[in-house]
Amino acid sequence: MNLNEIPQVINNFITATNKPDADAYLDCFAEDAIVLDEGQKKYGKSAIKKWSDENQFALNVRLEPKQIKWDSNEIIITFKLDGDYNKNGLPDPLLLDFHFSIKDDKIIELSIY
Repeated sequence: MNLNEIPQVINNFITATNKPDADAYLDCFAEDAIVLDEGQKKYGKSAIKKWSDENQFALNVRLEPKQIKWDSNEIIITFKLDGDYNKNGLPDPLLLDFHFSIKDDKIIELSIY
């Protein structure tokens, strides 16, 4: 799979992150979705909203997809991240893998490593 074949909900996720548009971002997730980031799980849209407001939108995070692959029932996209977060001690560029599980055109699980 190449970057031109990213599922629409993930394209919407990327666009909403980079715009930024917190409402459109949250709309990408199922009501009972789970996000795992920095070893902590966020359950449901209200927890995901709080997490994304603090860790995405307040820091002006921008995502640039670099690689995509399928692994079992998930789509793994390696993103180059940029934003207004503390970059001390982080690699440059910062590349993180986002593991997406999708059902009914919504993200049901997102794990970031």
